Amino acid sequence: MNAQEYYHRVIDRLKNCYQFTHYVIASGNELAAEAHDTVFPAIAKPVDRLEKLTVQRGLQVHMPVIGERSQSVLMPLDLEIFLTQENHKLYENKKTQRELFDQIIHIIRFLENLFQSRGIPYLLDYTPSGGHILFQNLLGYRATEELKEIGFLEEDLIKACDYIDPDDIRRWYGVSLDAARVFSGLGKIAEYISLLAMKAFKDNESKGLLPVVISDSSDRCINFDNSWSEGSPFMRNIRSPFSLHKKNQEKYGKYYAPPLADVIGACFDGKIANEETSMNFILDCMWDLEMAANHAQRFSGFIPCSNETLIDFVCEYKTSGHYLFHRDFESQEDIPRGFALEHAKKEGNIPDWTRQTLYFPNPSALQPKKITGFVYDFLIHANWKPKAIANILRDMYQNPFFNWSQDFFKYPAEEKANFWARTYSAVALWRIGRLNV
Repeated sequence: MNAQEYYHRVIDRLKNCYQFTHYVIASGNELAAEAHDTVFPAIAKPVDRLEKLTVQRGLQVHMPVIGERSQSVLMPLDLEIFLTQENHKLYENKKTQRELFDQIIHIIRFLENLFQSRGIPYLLDYTPSGGHILFQNLLGYRATEELKEIGFLEEDLIKACDYIDPDDIRRWYGVSLDAARVFSGLGKIAEYISLLAMKAFKDNESKGLLPVVISDSSDRCINFDNSWSEGSPFMRNIRSPFSLHKKNQEKYGKYYAPPLADVIGACFDGKIANEETSMNFILDCMWDLEMAANHAQRFSGFIPCSNETLIDFVCEYKTSGHYLFHRDFESQEDIPRGFALEHAKKEGNIPDWTRQTLYFPNPSALQPKKITGFVYDFLIHANWKPKAIANILRDMYQNPFFNWSQDFFKYPAEEKANFWARTYSAVALWRIGRLNV
């Protein structure tokens, strides 16, 4: 079965994934001539082009996180195996991939139990490197209001959300500030879930297993890739359930191999789970498009919406030290622009490599592995407040002297700096026993 035949079998279910959105993101090397980004070639098209992009062209497709006219916000919890220079092993053959999945399946089951035990609806979509846990959040509902209440928006992010561009389908309507706050709230919940998993699997390394971390901050790890919650909501999307997955061809040299497919593992409506628990069967489907198409018939493609059970989970988060840390972070005063970096250069309680980053931050101040150490050194060794550390990163990001290639209008510098400093300050405090989850 080829790509077009596969999509023909699943197109009705694929369309249901896009229930609340007006556009689709298609990606792949085939789009190099059409896209403006040669690193990640992608195009955004009206959702009525979905069938053409898939059944006719066989492209990979992604769903935007923000729904049409900000009617919904998608939770795209993203968990993956990260092996630095050995990531290709996930795409070489099914046997090697299956051995690696032994490292991640326990964390996925932990997450499923977390959601099912609390009655929170979700869809689990397996990818060749891990999985996505998805649920929609409709504006105007009580659970979504709770998410909005814990959200926080920086001034530069507000400006980015307010911006409307009739020539960019992603920015036709801007993003309502209510939806942006829900997006921010989901990011905090994702961070809290990550810390719960890190706590549950804190002994992994001592057992010879991959450590559980946030973003790829370790060379070999199980990675909660929370970077989706950093940056402008209108720029964020996630690979759609039922999408083809072509990294084996595009990144790892399997040019003549058939593409892989993302495969749904479970759909939980809050009471009953339609699930496939055999990882051997899931991976068989991932490597066999006909099996994947047959398996897809078990699911409608509609992504479950959150219900009032999410309110209880938000309340659970609000009783944690993590919530208190977030509140404290947001209440701390900012150091005026430019001054934080200058003060940091005079700090005597940081190692040389961290001091070097202050003078030459590009690209290390964008790399999770480097940022986590940078934050730790200023927070623990130099006793800086987390917001002040964020201000150092902000000053570096906003300084054009460093020749950043990052677009800090689409990915606002203040918000970006706050995200990384907040995330890794929380991790550092948890690791030394000063933050409880």
